[in-house]
Amino acid sequence: GLFLCAPAASLAAAPSSSTIYVMSRLIARLILAMLLLPVAGTVLVLFFVFIIAGGGVPDLFALLAMWAIVYVVITAYWLALWHDMVKWTRRRTLSSLLLIPLAIGASAVLGVAIAATTDEAEVGVLIGGGVGPIVGVLGSVLIWRETPAERLERLAAAGRDTIACPLCGYNLTGLHEARCPECGARFTLEELLKAQPRQDCKELDHT
Repeated sequence: GLFLCAPAASLAAAPSSSTIYVMSRLIARLILAMLLLPVAGTVLVLFFVFIIAGGGVPDLFALLAMWAIVYVVITAYWLALWHDMVKWTRRRTLSSLLLIPLAIGASAVLGVAIAATTDEAEVGVLIGGGVGPIVGVLGSVLIWRETPAERLERLAAAGRDTIACPLCGYNLTGLHEARCPECGARFTLEELLKAQPRQDCKELDHT
């Protein structure tokens, strides 16, 4: 089997009934991330109501301005939430910048298609504008997510003695075969150890 020598500090006793659990920063961020849609929806509704109250049916310019404000709010909210948890490499930064015109372009394509079908440009802008935030958020998740190599580097920098899958970063510590249960990849023990950032505390049990 495959095992690691763990530091004594990590061998903590089971929590007692009086243990107080504190919400982690990651859980708090995930909860705030789920609030993105309600926040964006609130801004959209308030601006839409403001437009109608000011002069009846909103025109094309007003709808474009409404979506522009919603896009800025969503972008600022999402960046404020996750920017310090992303490793901003040159490639990741450029991909994030390219995501902006891609999201706007997706909204424009759908908006034009709807406008051509309904002969109502305002309807196309109103409906098509909702595609941009979806493309932007989903794209950022794919671009910003931690790569297996980055995860191995992070674990090594934190001083955690662990063996992780070189392909997906899944923690293989304690398993009795050199196969990743997450992605299904198989390795030899030598391949696993060579792929780890640090090997000073890792041992192999050939029994």
